[in-house]
Amino acid sequence: MEHRTTTDPEEQLERTGDELKERLETLDDHIDDARREAQARREESDPGEGDAGSWDADENDGEDPGGFDDPEAEDEDEEE
Repeated sequence: MEHRTTTDPEEQLERTGDELKERLETLDDHIDDARREAQARREESDPGEGDAGSWDADENDGEDPGGFDDPEAEDEDEEE
């Protein structure tokens, strides 16, 4: 069996690496929490479908619900 001797700088580097790994994992957890919180806030502030002001083209067969009057269409009818 080999016995590996380590020096203080090697131990310190390994310890520092382990600490950085733990900090990175903690930071990843914080980022995930922040993303979930931001998503929840977006969902709370989103009016959603079916609320006032929403309009689907399918509801009126793709036509303007206000009955847009195309002036060029009138001119074409008059020329015939």
